Amino acid sequence: MSKIRAGAGLLAASALATVGLGVAAPNAAAAPWVGEHYVKTVRCSIADPWPGPRIPVAVDVYSGIKYPSDGLPGPAISLRANDIRSSGQWGNVTEYTISTTVKWKNLHTGRSGRVTVPTRTTHYQWETVVHPGIGPVRLTIKQKAGAMAWNPMVNPQYRTCTTTAPSFAG
Repeated sequence: MSKIRAGAGLLAASALATVGLGVAAPNAAAAPWVGEHYVKTVRCSIADPWPGPRIPVAVDVYSGIKYPSDGLPGPAISLRANDIRSSGQWGNVTEYTISTTVKWKNLHTGRSGRVTVPTRTTHYQWETVVHPGIGPVRLTIKQKAGAMAWNPMVNPQYRTCTTTAPSFAG
């Protein structure tokens, strides 16, 4: 038997023995829950600025977030949009520039506000966080998507969608 095969066999045997003793096995505890609750998915498709069919955008809405991604204290509502189609043959070649504005109004307190998020990506996606306080909230999502073809926002396309979601402390 060659030295390499003998060494590999010895290494495999020692690894099995170590795992068998439980010395090398890591603790399998799950990551702590970050405190967000899935509320709903809103379909908000938009025309593709590149030649092709409409982009089927699914916007997932989460509420009760203790630690929002923007670093501000909760309660907060997070909106995460994603193109649910596969990227296809042009997935990493075409780029999008996206400007998303979310207007919100707390229907309980009357507070309102607006958040605008610019995004540049090869796969249609964006995320934003709003801080409306506690109560039912009306959300108006305005998307502007353009092709990134030597200049941003070539052939811009527009879409507005409205939904409601509860905002609560996590």
